[in-house]
Amino acid sequence: MAKIGERQLSLGGRLGYAIGIYGVFLAWMTVALYLLYFYTDVMGLSLAHAGLIFLIASMWDAVTDPLMGWLIERGRSRWGKYRPYLLFAAVPFAASFAALYYVPDLEGNNLFLWALVLHIVFRTCYTAVYIPYTSLIAQLSDNADERASIAGVKSVFISLAALSVSFLGLPAVSYFGGADEARGFLRLALVCASLGVAALWLCFLFTRERNTSATISPPIVKPAEMLKALVDNRAFLLIFIGVILFTGCYTILNKTIVYVFKYDLGDRDAARWALSAIALAGILSPAIWVLITHWTSKKAVWIIGCLLASAGLVTIYLADVRQLVPLVGLLFISGLGIHAFLMTFFAMVADTVDYEEWRTGWRVEAPLFGLVSLANKTSLAVGTWALAGLLESIGFVPNVDQSPETLQGLRKIMTLVPIIGFLASAAIIAFFPFNAGQHADMIREIRQRRVDNSDAQ
Repeated sequence: MAKIGERQLSLGGRLGYAIGIYGVFLAWMTVALYLLYFYTDVMGLSLAHAGLIFLIASMWDAVTDPLMGWLIERGRSRWGKYRPYLLFAAVPFAASFAALYYVPDLEGNNLFLWALVLHIVFRTCYTAVYIPYTSLIAQLSDNADERASIAGVKSVFISLAALSVSFLGLPAVSYFGGADEARGFLRLALVCASLGVAALWLCFLFTRERNTSATISPPIVKPAEMLKALVDNRAFLLIFIGVILFTGCYTILNKTIVYVFKYDLGDRDAARWALSAIALAGILSPAIWVLITHWTSKKAVWIIGCLLASAGLVTIYLADVRQLVPLVGLLFISGLGIHAFLMTFFAMVADTVDYEEWRTGWRVEAPLFGLVSLANKTSLAVGTWALAGLLESIGFVPNVDQSPETLQGLRKIMTLVPIIGFLASAAIIAFFPFNAGQHADMIREIRQRRVDNSDAQ
């Protein structure tokens, strides 16, 4: 068995792990970029109903995400704790995602209830694959630098999924559906769902969980005790809050871009260039961010990313940029900063798993990742709900010409609101309590404890 702290994973192993997130994020980015637009401009839901769906779903996540983490932590199989979910939950996850884009012959409250139930089913199935997948990184390696490298490869596949959806999504809707956007979105969802299943099954085949049973014998921890330990984990709480602030405002940015291009710039399909610029930044930048992480720290990369993302957006607003090329270029710069955060935060979560074991002797991987997943999904829901409210406040009405005041409001929502969240996230994470050197010391102490416990048995 490899010693704790040693590099253990080949490039093939990293690629095998990373491909799983491509399947997950094809669905998630379609939801993040287009579902609010689909609800309001295609399905015909009101802004209030559309926003409420996302908000209620986040309340459901508050129950299912921690519960899923607790269940996973208690489970074992011949394939490990996490990998079986990639195999068996992939098809329900894909089917529930595709069902989101079916428009029934309903209206009013009946249509709202239909969309709400399907959204909750999707979020439950998403939880069943996403939490096991993200928790798996803590089993692939316990070397902090290697985790950063794994996160870098994973970030590339996240960006590939985002690029696939952002660049090809709206043209695919037009290709599959012509003037019928509902049919186009449904067929796009079916394609993404099929690819998602394939990617998750490949991840199952090409990953292995480390055999830690000889050195780790975690006690059965009651949910209340586990929750108290996590609440006392300062490092975890800072990440939890920082994720909500950043991702909520990133959601608002992503979703507003389509509205700005359709109603302000007069070309809905051109939104793919802006969305693709952000995604492309995530393909080109991880290698650089990994190097910067090795030279500095994950905390520094998070903060630098927030500042860079804010710089691009504030330039768009102050210079009133409306030409396609400079607008796309500035969003690419913001995307570089956004992907510094996206690459870093789950690797930092894995470090807080070690921090929790060092503090308490409890190694609780899945519950901790489950709570961070809750923060991520809650921020999407609250961001979408807030965006629906903001759109109403500026007088937005779907599928009609907007007033100059509404168009100016759209631009403020796309730039100033995300900046507030990004900077607040940077301020929060500045208080993260340990660096790479201190993490290495914790790992050595944990390893010695495990050896001592093994000798005592």
